[in-house]
Amino acid sequence: MKQKLSALFKTILLHEIDIDFKSLTYFFCVTFFCSVVRLFHGIHSIPLLTLAEILLTNYVICYIQTYLLRNFDESERLGASEIIGTAVCTALYTAVGLLLAWFDRSLLLTLLFAAYMVLCYISVILCHIIRRRLDTRQLNRLLESYKQNNLSSERNEDIDSTSD
Repeated sequence: MKQKLSALFKTILLHEIDIDFKSLTYFFCVTFFCSVVRLFHGIHSIPLLTLAEILLTNYVICYIQTYLLRNFDESERLGASEIIGTAVCTALYTAVGLLLAWFDRSLLLTLLFAAYMVLCYISVILCHIIRRRLDTRQLNRLLESYKQNNLSSERNEDIDSTSD
């Protein structure tokens, strides 16, 4: 029982850490887009309430990504479930942005925001794919090096035992 609780706690903790990193990544993406839009309109600040709305929205959507959409943005490929997850989360961001007037309810800016979020999700998915491939190559190199070192040490032991 204690091991099951410990394993459950570790799983939840890993998900929470993952959600925090994910939320902050998408917080930066959304805030960057909002900042650029506001700069083009000659406004040099973002209200704290808007930043709080963006952060809260990110956390809610990242919980959805993690628990309902199976962490689609950390996938090892870009397939149907990743496209569906991207569409669902982009639609959520777009709806909240429109509802809370992040872009003054401008249809053009809202559509540009949706396209931007799709690009953000695809970029994150591709980064995870590339990172995993690089990790796999590195692990394969380490394994090959270990095998060679182990094999050479076994040969040395064989040579030492036959010379005795």
